[in-house]
Amino acid sequence: MNPICKRTSIICMSALFGVALSVYMSGCTYERVVSRSSILSGIEGAESKIPEKKAARPLPDFLRTPDEGIRVVDEDGSVTLYSKSIRQLMAQITSTLQNGERELFVEQVLSQRTKDEFYERGLDPGMAFDELLKHYRDIGRLFYFMPMGEYTPGLYLETVGKNTFRLKISRIRNESLYWIGIDTVFEENNYRLRWFVP
Repeated sequence: MNPICKRTSIICMSALFGVALSVYMSGCTYERVVSRSSILSGIEGAESKIPEKKAARPLPDFLRTPDEGIRVVDEDGSVTLYSKSIRQLMAQITSTLQNGERELFVEQVLSQRTKDEFYERGLDPGMAFDELLKHYRDIGRLFYFMPMGEYTPGLYLETVGKNTFRLKISRIRNESLYWIGIDTVFEENNYRLRWFVP
């Protein structure tokens, strides 16, 4: 076959394929929802063709935080902490240490099991607060690698005892860290600190 004819034949075949592909694709539609709100959102009587998002499965009452948030200050000035996830517990640990709230930490952040161990040794559980305060930067470095708690991609909660859970990162990749994880206990409908994982 003549090289010019061969080249012309390839060009014709390519053009024919391109036309066939465009005819095929014109029959296909692809729809992607970028946003559920529009300029008409909130206007009475306005209708949208965007399908409604399915409602998330409601949490049981004991796993819900109040509307006021995870730290509620009552009228008498008393504070109630809610830690319905490890991420929230991490926030409570950080804020009580930062604010110097030793009693609040012992009462509502530290687990009863850990407090009992201090009592059995004849020690004040407040010493746990003092010890963690010395390692405040180490806690911050650990939390940096698990910013969303148990929702951090690649991290998984591990059950290590009755109502006791461990969240940790790899020691191999984080040799310089003082601690690589956190042990928690779910008690009184809240996560409480058991201790940190060396």
